[in-house]
Amino acid sequence: MSRRSRCACGWRGTKTYPIDWETVRENDDPDAYDTTGPYTEWETHLDDVAGRAVTLPEDLATLLGQVRERIDRLWLEEDKARACATMLKACDALETIVAQAGPEAAQVLGREQDEVAPAIAEALGTTEQAACTRLLHYQHLIWR
Repeated sequence: MSRRSRCACGWRGTKTYPIDWETVRENDDPDAYDTTGPYTEWETHLDDVAGRAVTLPEDLATLLGQVRERIDRLWLEEDKARACATMLKACDALETIVAQAGPEAAQVLGREQDEVAPAIAEALGTTEQAACTRLLHYQHLIWR
């Protein structure tokens, strides 16, 4: 028996990796087999997917990272009620941005969805099904 790497997107690794059953028996642990081969192959696949995906402009990625870090730092404040209220206020502001920008982008991409679904999925770094679900999610924000 052997293992092969795979991903939720449907990708499957090309190599198979044998399971050393002696090691499993010695440790009396069904999870004692070495997973480094399949895991490394899967990580390479993820790097490849990420490499083909649209990248955020550096300034936007930096700003989003700073927002995340600042929200995380709110947990350190002593007045937890105020910190949580501030977090919710920040989430509300982010949701407002998403509710405005998401539907606009989804409408433009959605018009050509059938013809370019594979390209949209690749640009988002996800599966076609997940990309279509995301487009529908943002398109439905218009009606809220």
